[in-house]
Amino acid sequence: MSLFSRRRRPADAPTLDDEAVLVIDQHALPFRSPHWYGHADYHVRVFRPGNAPKPVVIMGDLDNDPIASITNKCPEVTAMVAHLVLGRPGVHPTRLEDHARWLTYYAAHDPLGERFCEVHSFEVVPGYQPPLVNLRYRDLRREEAEELVGGALGRWQRRDYTVAGLQRRGVRVMRVHSAS
Repeated sequence: MSLFSRRRRPADAPTLDDEAVLVIDQHALPFRSPHWYGHADYHVRVFRPGNAPKPVVIMGDLDNDPIASITNKCPEVTAMVAHLVLGRPGVHPTRLEDHARWLTYYAAHDPLGERFCEVHSFEVVPGYQPPLVNLRYRDLRREEAEELVGGALGRWQRRDYTVAGLQRRGVRVMRVHSAS
């Protein structure tokens, strides 16, 4: 069973299964920057369309410091989501694609429109402990993302796509702290 709320948002596809905001402390991430950003916030939605062999996970960036953007922290955040949402602790980075299709999302910000990307090809760079992972991204049109999840997706403007805004809509907030 997931730790995420099971409330459905009217703007999202009926295949929405889990949803939460992860507030991840900088010290919970294995690779830390000397630049202090404190914590990073991500909106996680898990869809389970009937025609898909595995869930589709969309990880949205909630206006993080550029160092903590979903693009820059995707391998670490993906591993945390696999553990917390999919109940797959300790999944090796090269096996993340076995458990879900992973998408990233950036809300619209004038004049830039929203952006969906599919993350694939999780490849470990030799010689790093914990494993350092390189990824490949494929940009998706909104229609392609909606086809993957089996229906409509909510739309946000960056100014409204915040932890507080999502919490007001009833989305559960989970805080992830370091083990030490």
